Amino acid sequence: MTDGTKASELLRPHTIRDETDMVRIDLGDGHHREEVLLRNSLALRLALNTGRLGSWERDLITNEMVANATCKAHLGLAPDELLTFERLKDLKHPGDAQRIDQAITYALASRSDFHIEHRVLRPDGHIGRILVKGAAIYKHGTPTRLIGITQDITERERIREEFQDNKRRQEFLLKLNDQLRSFEDPLAIMEATAKSLGQLLKVDSAGYGEVDESRGVVLVEREWSRGAISNEGRAYRVQDFMHGVIDASEQGCAHAIEDVMTDAHSSDSALQSFYSTINARAVLTVPLFKNGRLTALLYLTSYTPRAWSKDDLSLAEDVAERTWTAVEKARAEQNLRDNEARFRLIAESMPGVLFVYDKNLRLIYMNERWTEIAGMATEQALGNGWTSACHPDDLIRIFEDAKLDRAYGDFWQGEVRYRLPDGSYRWHLCRVGSFFGPHGEYQGKVGTAIDIHDIRETTEALLTSEERLALAQRTAGIGVFDWNVAADKILWTTEQEQLFGIAPGSFEGNYQGWTSRVHPDDVAVFQNNFAAAIACKDRELSFAYRVPMPDRSFRHIEGSITILYDADSKPKRIIGVNIDVTKHKQAEKRQQLLIRELHHRVKNTLATVQAIVGSTARTASSIDEFYQGFVGRIVSLARTHNLLTEDLWQKAALEDLVQTELGPYEDEARNRIILEGPHVELPSEAAVPIGMAIHELTTNAAKHGALSTFGGKVEVVWKIEPGEPRPLLHFSWAENGGPRVSAPARQGFGSRLLQRVLATQLQADVSMEFPEEGLRFSMTMPIPGDPPLFNPN
Repeated sequence: MTDGTKASELLRPHTIRDETDMVRIDLGDGHHREEVLLRNSLALRLALNTGRLGSWERDLITNEMVANATCKAHLGLAPDELLTFERLKDLKHPGDAQRIDQAITYALASRSDFHIEHRVLRPDGHIGRILVKGAAIYKHGTPTRLIGITQDITERERIREEFQDNKRRQEFLLKLNDQLRSFEDPLAIMEATAKSLGQLLKVDSAGYGEVDESRGVVLVEREWSRGAISNEGRAYRVQDFMHGVIDASEQGCAHAIEDVMTDAHSSDSALQSFYSTINARAVLTVPLFKNGRLTALLYLTSYTPRAWSKDDLSLAEDVAERTWTAVEKARAEQNLRDNEARFRLIAESMPGVLFVYDKNLRLIYMNERWTEIAGMATEQALGNGWTSACHPDDLIRIFEDAKLDRAYGDFWQGEVRYRLPDGSYRWHLCRVGSFFGPHGEYQGKVGTAIDIHDIRETTEALLTSEERLALAQRTAGIGVFDWNVAADKILWTTEQEQLFGIAPGSFEGNYQGWTSRVHPDDVAVFQNNFAAAIACKDRELSFAYRVPMPDRSFRHIEGSITILYDADSKPKRIIGVNIDVTKHKQAEKRQQLLIRELHHRVKNTLATVQAIVGSTARTASSIDEFYQGFVGRIVSLARTHNLLTEDLWQKAALEDLVQTELGPYEDEARNRIILEGPHVELPSEAAVPIGMAIHELTTNAAKHGALSTFGGKVEVVWKIEPGEPRPLLHFSWAENGGPRVSAPARQGFGSRLLQRVLATQLQADVSMEFPEEGLRFSMTMPIPGDPPLFNPN
């Protein structure tokens, strides 16, 4: 720089202020022009060479340009390449041209130097940056020439821009980290990342998506876009987002496309449709592979083609990894919070005590149930405080068992007594297990304690109750059985064997042993009912059956069973009881039948008595005559009832039934009642309804028909004809000489009995006609077979 300083001294008073300043000279004012120019030329050459500066001149009149080789190199030209003013204008970056012209114009107007940094478009396609300083040479006050120097500042600007970019990137990452740490919601992290990165890189959209391997799609969880339609919440094929390439070997490496319209790998129509859907011309995608699996991706898109820089790719990769880590951390922390919340909810909701010990059996956690039981605050129980509430005898056993359990890691279960605030002890069932660290090291125990004091007392009471029950069963003769269905093993008590009349211990112990001793019809009924109960998963079933006895009688048994099912809803065990109800059954059936019959006959009898009274009164001429006639008819009616109720309801002759009912209405001339037919014995199941029917016909005739007036007649005729499978009975009833008859306006009990009961119970064809001369009734029915020895039904 000494040579430069001497050169500047030679130029005074036309000062050269420093090595990069251009010289401003007024040739009109100086003497010794050639000497000055020589000295200036020498000084400039030394200065330019030392500072690696280029020099140039421009004639403002002719626009001719002169530049040294260094200046041309700054512009990207060869040393021997011609530089013209037009060529210089083409080399200026269009974005800087106006600013350059404004600076030169201002310098000429203010007679000052100009100092400009601008870009140049070098012929090789690269963009350079140069520093230009210059000044004008004036002649007679008019600028005639511009001279100046150039300095290549491309590398300096690159370093400065890299520094600024790195600084901006670090600031961005620091700010992003602060943001991500402040979020607990994974979706908020994704959203903040997409927005921050998209705004920093000035893209049109940025998003974060997660991969659903089962569906082969990427679900866009969060997306930031610059005023465009968002893809958030949409699902796209993985291969589309990965531009058709999925390679785990490029884990975390960004895939960039500057222009999807010209990219060779994006020519597929499906990919072009995808890019059109997301409105992208330039795409940058960072796949995130974890454990060899594609789990998520970060993407950036631009509506116009874009050249992605290495810094863009590097930053996107860095942000993608940070985002994935933050998201997974947030999810893990959220899961931890959820698990802790669930644990505390479960712990505080438990009806018993939940506790956690360290490896030295020092209590580190106890739920609030402990306070309710022991009256001891949780803080007091921590450490070894809990031992003061444990019964001394049980405490010794707990520590001894814990030593063995620690070695094997098994669960320990036992009953322990804890002291209550009033000083009493209650039994608790404790179940304790060991827990271990991630490397299998023993860390402590966790367990529960459930109050079973009441259960223990109940168990003791149950044993006493079972003894009493067994005594009651023996006394009442109640049989009990227990059936293991799967094994087909049945246990009978002694009382059960007595019900079946077999010797103690002689029961075979299986289902066949029961069915072989029960009436087959009842076995079939039980099996059907049992199958229906199983189909409906019923737990209870009542049943009844008959046991044939050696004397050919039947023992009636009633019982009830409880069905227990296994995990597959199949019956595994059946417990039941049986009791002998033979006497009760027989008495109950007789009583019910007699009560029903008695109830109906009493009403009809009263009506009959009333009719008899009226009929007798109309024909009697004196009190004695009335008395004799009335008593005779009442006695006849009584004989009818005797006929139906004698001989255990076995058989009754049809003629006796008719005669018994109509006999009281016969007069001395014996021409009012005409009976004609063979001897027919009816079993009780037919005699009862037919007797009731004859009774109703008789009562109706006495009240409203032929027997209600003097001179009326009733003719009853029956006959037997062969039939299959039973003979047929034809029965007819005809009335004459009574009041004029017409069809009743409504159907009374007698009519319903005649038309419905006979048809239903005896399968009879019944006909009723109402001509004016008198009622006509006819019936045809098969005669039932002989009844059993005793059949109340």
